[in-house]
Amino acid sequence: MGNYFKTKPKDKLDKEMIEFLKSRKLQHINEAIDVVNTKFPNSKYLEYSDYCDVFNPILEIWTQPVFSLLSSKSKLEGANDIYESLAVLTIFSDEEQELKLQFIFQLFDTDKSGEIEKTELVVALETCIRGLCKLVHLPAPSIQDIDFYAERLFLELDRDYSYTISFNEFKLWIIGNFELQDFLLKYALIQTYENAKRRYKEKRILYENFFLNAIGNNKSELCELESIKQIFLAEFNNQKQDILGLLFKTLQDSSNAYLDQKQCGWICKQAYQDVMNAWAAFDASDINSDNEVSMSELKYLIYAYEGDKPDYYRLQTEMEILDMDQSGKITRDEWIKYLCVNDKGKLIFRGTLQHQFNEYDKDHNGLLSIKDIKDLLINSMKDLRIHFKKFNAGKTFEDMIDDLINEIVISLKNGSQDPHSNSNQLLFLTWNQFKTFMEQATQKQDQLRQLLAKL
Repeated sequence: MGNYFKTKPKDKLDKEMIEFLKSRKLQHINEAIDVVNTKFPNSKYLEYSDYCDVFNPILEIWTQPVFSLLSSKSKLEGANDIYESLAVLTIFSDEEQELKLQFIFQLFDTDKSGEIEKTELVVALETCIRGLCKLVHLPAPSIQDIDFYAERLFLELDRDYSYTISFNEFKLWIIGNFELQDFLLKYALIQTYENAKRRYKEKRILYENFFLNAIGNNKSELCELESIKQIFLAEFNNQKQDILGLLFKTLQDSSNAYLDQKQCGWICKQAYQDVMNAWAAFDASDINSDNEVSMSELKYLIYAYEGDKPDYYRLQTEMEILDMDQSGKITRDEWIKYLCVNDKGKLIFRGTLQHQFNEYDKDHNGLLSIKDIKDLLINSMKDLRIHFKKFNAGKTFEDMIDDLINEIVISLKNGSQDPHSNSNQLLFLTWNQFKTFMEQATQKQDQLRQLLAKL
């Protein structure tokens, strides 16, 4: 079965249908089970008319195509396996992986013992694998192959020799089987947090090696932009030129911001790592390599980049901010620009600011209050407090922070295009205003540090 995961589909995957299936919830599947238990308690197969009674509330316009795909005759004749439909709907559903695994585990734990026996594992694998293959146009493996695979798998999973498999043993195998997860990602567009993180790390290592190859044998912190360009153009010759152009511009502008002296044509290692970490996170979550991330994929993008699973409110807020053209998708250039400060046309990467913004945006509304900003600055400037007291005993450290905030806020309002805005100060800052604010605040902090260092 290991080699089977490298099988290629016979027909083109219907991505619209797959995206629809991915929007379904386990709640809907439970409702279908209730209908089955009520109307067809002793049935394992359903003819099309009965199938519609059970699955039409979930599948809507896709009821007939799904029935046809799951039917061995590929038409509206015969009957379909109820559990095959329930299993594939669970696999595609928009839920956390552990919830889906629990659901499938319970679905095939027919005696409700809380453990799966060998015969139950065989049925689960046959149903899930063959049903999934039908939906994504893959030739289904034979029953004999699946039985042989189940036999070997059972021996591998039954580590305590209990002749049954616990949910924890089942879950650990799925999470650790990246060959299976890559198969699901490639052919069913199914992503997991674990796989997104692994793909992100692999991409980071790849891009780190690009930098090492560009500088050769020396240990320089700088490399020529042209060397990086040639490596990327050779490795990603199918990538859109404007996307690579954005990358090269961001690397150059961000490197100039890091370096004391502008050095056109040279890339700073720290700037390169910061930008490529964000680039790698997008790679890991862009599961069909179209330079776009959907709402359902956004959680994997944020997790890959930050390492924390975002909640629903965070996803809604980020989607509204990131989706600049209101297309319902997040493009790669929207993601990179989101993490950059646009300084007179220069794209300077400031990804670490985004972590700060999210940390202080406690209610996830995409805004930081002036109080939030003050707390952030006080925490980030703790090292200056003692020196500041020696420097100016007539003004408290908090007063200095207030003055700094008011000065920058007034500057932001003077540059605002909103004629209805209050000219005195902003009560809240959006993400884009926060980036500009912190850019100015960082400059003033550096100036203050230089001044205090001279005392």
